[in-house]
Amino acid sequence: MKSLLGYLFCIAVAVVMAVMIDGTGGVLIAVILVTALTASLLVTKRLSKKLSVSIDCKHKLLAKDDIVEVLIKVEKHSRLPSPMIEIRLGSGPQLYAAGESGIRFSMLPNRPAETVKLRFKAKYSGRSYIRVEAFEAVDFLGLSRSVIPVEEDKTRIGLRIMPNVPDTGTQLDVIRTAADNIGFDDSEDETSETAMGSTGTPGYEHRTYYPGDPLKKINWKLSSKRNIYMVRLDEKLSVTSQVFVLDLPKDVQNYSCKRADNIIEGALAMLSMLSQQGLETDFYYYIGKWNMLSVKSLGDVYLLAEALSDMVPYGETDRLPDEALRTGMNVCFTVISSSDSKLAAELLSYRNVTLVVSEDSGFSASAGDIWTCSEDFEFKHLL
Repeated sequence: MKSLLGYLFCIAVAVVMAVMIDGTGGVLIAVILVTALTASLLVTKRLSKKLSVSIDCKHKLLAKDDIVEVLIKVEKHSRLPSPMIEIRLGSGPQLYAAGESGIRFSMLPNRPAETVKLRFKAKYSGRSYIRVEAFEAVDFLGLSRSVIPVEEDKTRIGLRIMPNVPDTGTQLDVIRTAADNIGFDDSEDETSETAMGSTGTPGYEHRTYYPGDPLKKINWKLSSKRNIYMVRLDEKLSVTSQVFVLDLPKDVQNYSCKRADNIIEGALAMLSMLSQQGLETDFYYYIGKWNMLSVKSLGDVYLLAEALSDMVPYGETDRLPDEALRTGMNVCFTVISSSDSKLAAELLSYRNVTLVVSEDSGFSASAGDIWTCSEDFEFKHLL
């Protein structure tokens, strides 16, 4: 706008000069100004067809808070100097510009290509992208812009951002609830701690709990009687895996990447906690189709974190995995809030299912068996 006003002011000065001072000089100046504008527009239009852009980056798998450097390469298929080139990049909501998101420059006659850099920072986990949102040529006088077409495959980068695996320590309420979910048998009473039962088969021996013992071996019933934690000395427990499901439907009201990130990392925090106690979990997640990973160790948790770096919300038709529903879903980590009444009712209609929601989801204890996950990944049971 300022360039246009400046140009019109110069034309007005030339006209005043032609009328009031020197007709020949004023006309000559006006002709020069009009010729310059015409030449600038024609050259810009021609050269804009000789320009192309592509972007790339070295690392496409990021951790949260990583900074990715985007290389922007502009090629000029002409020996003439380029007009002013403006490029603006955009990204998915999981990323933000670490500085300027756009750049403006021109290319000299002897430079067939120019490479510039812009930086973006990863904020939330999941599948994301960086793309060229605007590629324009501005004429030499700054009065006109030409939008230059771009090739989608050369001007968009797909990125994956890994969620963190938070270390929350041991939360005994969570461990105890998980032990109940996997069918852990606390039916032995105090008499079973002796060597032989009435059938002649060995019973369970016990001792007091020491820090570092797997919490899955605590006999909660005996511990409550003695008012001290008692641990089984059996070599191996026969247990079944519990089933966790990650629920990220895209038709959620007021979908928030922050809330989804909190739920994903909350699931990883709980899996980390359980795996360190020797509790196994079958974890279902949707990426193109429903996938299942059996989490038995901390290494499996990190493998899952890498897989979830490609996570995106999915449609209603793919809502819940049939395999998990047949097996019996124990825990569902979901991004829904209390305003998503239809989605919540569908989940709570399943028998013995526990929901884990973000702390700001607005659910109350009356809605069902619900736990909340805080920003510090502290799990609380709504009572």
